[in-house]
Amino acid sequence: MRIFIASFACKRLLLFVFLLSLAGMVFAVDVEIKAPHFSGGGAEIQGFLDEINGQLGTFFDEYAGLISSDIDNFLPGSFNNLAGAFANASVFSSDGASQRGYEGYKTFSFTAGFMGALQFPKQFTLLDEIMDAIKGGEGEIGFFDDKDKLDIGIGLDIKALNAQFGINTSKFLLKGLYFGFKFSMFETNWIKAIAAYFPDFSFKTMSVGINTSYQLISQKRLLLGLFVWRGLNLSAGFTWQKTSFELTSALPIDEELLNFQFEGITMPFTEVMRFGINTNTYIIPVEAMTSIRLLGFLNVALGAGVDIAFGSSNINAHGSLDVGEITGLPPDVIMDTPPILRLSLGGKSAPSIFNPKAMGAVGFNFGPVIIDIPVTYYFLDNGYSLGVTFGFTF
Repeated sequence: MRIFIASFACKRLLLFVFLLSLAGMVFAVDVEIKAPHFSGGGAEIQGFLDEINGQLGTFFDEYAGLISSDIDNFLPGSFNNLAGAFANASVFSSDGASQRGYEGYKTFSFTAGFMGALQFPKQFTLLDEIMDAIKGGEGEIGFFDDKDKLDIGIGLDIKALNAQFGINTSKFLLKGLYFGFKFSMFETNWIKAIAAYFPDFSFKTMSVGINTSYQLISQKRLLLGLFVWRGLNLSAGFTWQKTSFELTSALPIDEELLNFQFEGITMPFTEVMRFGINTNTYIIPVEAMTSIRLLGFLNVALGAGVDIAFGSSNINAHGSLDVGEITGLPPDVIMDTPPILRLSLGGKSAPSIFNPKAMGAVGFNFGPVIIDIPVTYYFLDNGYSLGVTFGFTF
């Protein structure tokens, strides 16, 4: 009897399903695990069938109990970080087509560009253990006992196409006051190459915003304009952002695990995973920024501020393994109850309300032309954003 082969494969497969269900979860999990059952055949093989059914039943029941227990113990804690991390990343990416340090233009400005953001946990020792458990087959659920290792709050957001139009109101409203209007929209199906190569992947994003900037201290020109301090600017605004990510894919399970084998009986599986994240955030940035221009073209900006954020991020995923054609069964033996390995998970979390940040930018200013690379670091959630901006001022 080689039932241990099936047990080994089941153990690794169910461990992966368990890890997957935890990784995406926040509040709601539905994991259904049911052992297969064989019947039929003559009296001479009933002992064989009873042994298979008994061992598989015990094995599946034990894992179902362990998974339910660990879900109850751990999900209310550190594993609710994932959805919040995607909500935070939406906040971090909200300053696309940045005009940092370029206030002082006479009439108006227009900029366009890219902005991407990432939240990455400071402590991420769990990843290596997950990979070792999946690849090596020796990991046990017990390695989750250390709750300090459960920070998997990774978030990502990309604003591929951003535009901002700025107006100097000095001539008709208030000297030193600037208004800016921001818009961003992008869908992967706009690019045929992406749509053709990744037909089961969809990414959509849109944002609308307005900001005001007041030049508290006007710019100072020194050394015949070779050194320009652009003064101190205070700004505030409001941005609404919406991002959706959807993916349909096979579960990333080793090919050898997709066939349960024992005593010449083979049970092949087909697997599918549908995953989606929908994020809506509302951001109020409050910032102070200064910059210098050197040699008439090099611009360096520094600043600090806080993004006050509200909104939510929803995560939903559904995965399943369906049994295919079984081969090697003794005559007249059938699988009257197929095995079930199915998960459904979903949750909701909000971004951090207060997001203090340090801002910087390095760029070039050739007459009215702007080329800028803005960078931001968010202290509390270890967040980063990086962009590229092109534009002009008049």
